[in-house]
Amino acid sequence: MGPARQALRAATRESHDRLDKAELLQPLVRPDITQPQYVRALAVLHGFNAPVERRLGEAGGDGAARLALLREDLRVLGTDPDALPEMAGLPPLDSAPARLAARYVLDGSAHGGRAMLPGITRALGHDARRGARFLASDGLDMAGAWKALMVRLEEELADPAALAAACATAAGLFAALETWTADRWAAERWTADQRG
Repeated sequence: MGPARQALRAATRESHDRLDKAELLQPLVRPDITQPQYVRALAVLHGFNAPVERRLGEAGGDGAARLALLREDLRVLGTDPDALPEMAGLPPLDSAPARLAARYVLDGSAHGGRAMLPGITRALGHDARRGARFLASDGLDMAGAWKALMVRLEEELADPAALAAACATAAGLFAALETWTADRWAAERWTADQRG
């Protein structure tokens, strides 16, 4: 593992560990996940991924192929992605190091998604063809994309200032996702309390 990747991992490790335990995302790794929990987790991920991918696209960055899969999964599961809230307060993605960091965060999550897929298939019956295309990165060469990204990270973040900017952006994105996930959980609890 090269120094740029090591630095990015170190910059995001604590947030990553907390997100693994987040109330809305943690069911993704549980064998007893329910359909409503799965849909809520995908909706929360959409609220993060959509604005990040949009910003990357506006900056001439890589495409949003996984976002299209996520939106299709939500529709298959009976949820209109256009009606879902999206997070605000993203760190700026206005530099090449920042965009590389965003790609690192999004593409890194694809590896986690593929690891979750067998459990989702066992528990709910969703697979790479229907309902879990996002987790499967269906039709995408994410291994090849990840390998190419690792090369780019080491080449383009060799300058200490560029690496520092990338690490700050990656940490900021993880922190924003943490806040977004916690806010969505609080909103769900408040709505449940009002109904109760």
